[in-house]
Amino acid sequence: METQTESDLLDSLFLIPREPVKQFLKTLLHLVYSVEVTGLENIPETGGAVLISNHTDNLDVIVQGTSVLRKVIYLGKYELFHPQETVLELLENPNSPLNFFPLSLMKQTLVAALNTLGDLQGKQLSHWGGHPILRAHNVTDAKSAAVYYENLENYIVDLIRKGELISIYPQGTRVENVSPGSFKALSAKLAIRAGVPIIPSAIKGAWKMMKPEAFLTGKAFGSKITYNIGKPIYPDQFPKEPLKKAAKIVTEELENRVRKLIEFPES
Repeated sequence: METQTESDLLDSLFLIPREPVKQFLKTLLHLVYSVEVTGLENIPETGGAVLISNHTDNLDVIVQGTSVLRKVIYLGKYELFHPQETVLELLENPNSPLNFFPLSLMKQTLVAALNTLGDLQGKQLSHWGGHPILRAHNVTDAKSAAVYYENLENYIVDLIRKGELISIYPQGTRVENVSPGSFKALSAKLAIRAGVPIIPSAIKGAWKMMKPEAFLTGKAFGSKITYNIGKPIYPDQFPKEPLKKAAKIVTEELENRVRKLIEFPES
C-alpha cells in the first residue's frame, strides 16, 4: 500500500508549484494592466478569515489571488476537482461501447488513466488554492435542498476554523457596480459562526477587461485597475443579536465599506 510519504513525493514530482505560477500571473497582469493595490496590511498573517469583494470580472480572482500575500482559498464546484467522474458514469452505462468486445479489453486501462488524470487535476487545483464544495447529491425538493445547504455551510465554517483565508463574492454574480442590497448575507453568517474577522475589499476597473474586445481595441493595455483592502470587522465587533439579524447588519456594513473602498481607499 502506498504510504503518505510516497504520495507526497509523487505530488511533489507532478504538481506545478503555486508560487512560480502566482509570480508569473502577477508579472503578466502588471504588464498588461496598470494595477494598484492598497491595504495589504489589513489581511491577518495567520488564522481563519473571510475576505469579501465586489465581483466585476473573472479577472478579479487573478488580481486578488496574486496581490494577497497569503494563500487565498477559492471554493469551486466539486466536478472541477473530480472531472473524471462524469465521464466514468457514461462509461459505466450498460449501453456504453466499452462494455462490449473488443473495446471492453481497454476499459480497465482507460478507467485507470481517467482516475489518475482526474486526481492530478484535483490535487493541482487544491495546491494552487482551490477547494471543492460538497457535491449536491439527490437535491430534488425543498427539504433535501435545505439539508444540503446546511451541510455546505457547516463544511465551509469548519474549513475557516482550520485557519484558511476564504474568498467569497457576496454579490454572487459579476456586475460593474455595488448597489444597496446586492450582497447576500452568507459570507457574514459564515464569519460570525466561525468567529473570525471578515475583511471588505473592492476592485475597480476590471469590468470586462478580459473580454476579447478589450484587447482587440487596445482598451485593456495600461487600463488602471485598483484593488483596495479595508480594515477587518473583528468578532468582538459583531452585533450581539441572533445570527440572522447580526448577519444582515454586518452585510449592510460591508456593502457600505466596499462602496467607499471603490472610490476612496482607506489610509
